Amino acid sequence: MPHRFAADRMIGGLARMLRLLGYDTLYSQTLDPAALAEIAAREDRIILTRGETRLRFPHAPKLFSVKSEDPTEQLREVVEVFSLDPRSGLWTRCTVCNGEIAPVAKESIESLVKPKVFELYDQFFRCAGCGRVYWQGSHVERILKNLSGILGREV
Repeated sequence: MPHRFAADRMIGGLARMLRLLGYDTLYSQTLDPAALAEIAAREDRIILTRGETRLRFPHAPKLFSVKSEDPTEQLREVVEVFSLDPRSGLWTRCTVCNGEIAPVAKESIESLVKPKVFELYDQFFRCAGCGRVYWQGSHVERILKNLSGILGREV
């Protein structure tokens, strides 16, 4: 089973990047450490945090504290430590809500995107959780280049 994560409120940037790579990453700024630990234990998630952990997560069975304050360095560290595959799940999770993204018929999203976007692109994807619409625009190449630079290998 692939790794599933629960990121505490100090590392929201890392949570978004892990979701971009397709890793199921629970994140909420409103969850306190005790609630996050309870959910992580119930759902077999690894808690990701930063800094001292003994007082905030005294009984968490699966816990990892990243060293850096920089989200890009945190991503590099988590990918390395957990031997994550940065390609296999790319673009399969919503970076906003963590929902799964699936292809949808172009006609079904016409009212949800700008007319120019609808005209330019043929393939669209939609989040099952929040309904956000995605497409592979010019930003995709930039994101892949940035991820490759962060991870030191082609993504």
